[in-house]
Amino acid sequence: MTALAREAGFEDLDHYLFQLMAAPLSREQMKALCGALTIGETYFLRDPKSYRVLERQILPGLIAARRRGGRTLKIWSAGCSTGEEPYSIAIVLSRLLQDLPEWDITLLGTDINEEALERAHRGVYSKWSFRNAPQWLMEYFTPVGEGHFEIVPHIRNMVHFSQLNLAAERGNALTGGTDIIFCRNVMLYFHPEQIEKTVARFHAALKPGGWLFVGPTEVDHQRLRGFSCHHYDGALVLRKGEPRRKTPRPPAPVPVPMAASSVASAPPAAATDRLYHGASALPVGPLPDSIEQAHAAYRAGEYQEAARLALLAPHLPENLALAARCYANLGRYQEAREQCEKALLLERLNAHTHYLLSMILEQMGDGAAAEAALKRALYLDHDYLLAYFALGNLCRKRGELREAEQSFANALRLLQRYDPAEVLPDAEGITAGLLTQLIKGMNAGLNRR
Repeated sequence: MTALAREAGFEDLDHYLFQLMAAPLSREQMKALCGALTIGETYFLRDPKSYRVLERQILPGLIAARRRGGRTLKIWSAGCSTGEEPYSIAIVLSRLLQDLPEWDITLLGTDINEEALERAHRGVYSKWSFRNAPQWLMEYFTPVGEGHFEIVPHIRNMVHFSQLNLAAERGNALTGGTDIIFCRNVMLYFHPEQIEKTVARFHAALKPGGWLFVGPTEVDHQRLRGFSCHHYDGALVLRKGEPRRKTPRPPAPVPVPMAASSVASAPPAAATDRLYHGASALPVGPLPDSIEQAHAAYRAGEYQEAARLALLAPHLPENLALAARCYANLGRYQEAREQCEKALLLERLNAHTHYLLSMILEQMGDGAAAEAALKRALYLDHDYLLAYFALGNLCRKRGELREAEQSFANALRLLQRYDPAEVLPDAEGITAGLLTQLIKGMNAGLNRR
């Protein structure tokens, strides 16, 4: 992360972190963070039992059925990292299909990490990717330089790669009508609700009777819908069947970043009362369209205009908080502090506004006041993830290592409730996975002191 901060033109990590969390992430920032912080631990023929089941139990029947009509197969490796898994599947297919050129095979590898996908496209691997692999596997590689091997062209040409975020994206034309999906060691850190959504997405992508390979401990079998479970000597495979009829569950609320929270949630009763004058009950202030325009301007990075529109309704604490965030993004910290404090005069029990004030105070160099604001935020919301992270960072800078470790531990505990690709509230595009890796990196730095 320190190297990323320097590349972005920041002298220290703290200012870089503030910039990341102060405004929505650009595509370039997200790419850089994914490349630096996501971990792709994989190698060829990892978990041999799954490949043995694929080769001996699943593919023979599927191939026999397709020989009678179509000769098509579609397989999706979800969370493929640097490509070892889909290439392993391609090698298995090439060993089974002596008439491979006569088949129409779609083998798709997807991942959120663009840098990993670029490596997958190249198809060049070090010896580390072949640990525990059988000797015959090397027949499909050509040595290219010291300790590196390139996959042979006819196997590489079988696989297509595409960027895809399992948690954030919905249906994708590339993944529909699939016969087999591999998604192993990807959902280990997803929270149960996100696992359920992801498995439902796989169900929709599979053809009737299609197969889903997952890790044996990744899913709760009792909560599966539309799948039957098949155990083969240590490998778990799910098969798509007819979904059981159940009463649909209401969707869970989606966490909303601070910048949009005032639009997505109803104002408190006190704020609602302030919208009216006496018994006439006539609304004052701008129409809702003006508030929507303020948020639209903020999302577009037009902070001056967003602040102007927000302050057309200075009687609403959420609008004052939005104006404060806009001024902070413009580097006008004194004005940001004033608007934030006005918001707190109207709504003292808003933990998000106390957190925002702490970020502004830290940028103004008042670490003690920033710490006090963070502790007020945590008093109001004991599970305020980013407040624990910010408090840990403050303690780290002051050399209070035990306090920093404790705050970071609380943040990591709360991060377990999110899947790695989920965008965190108040974090302006930072995902749970990125923040987890960032905190682990900071903890490693603490341990080296």
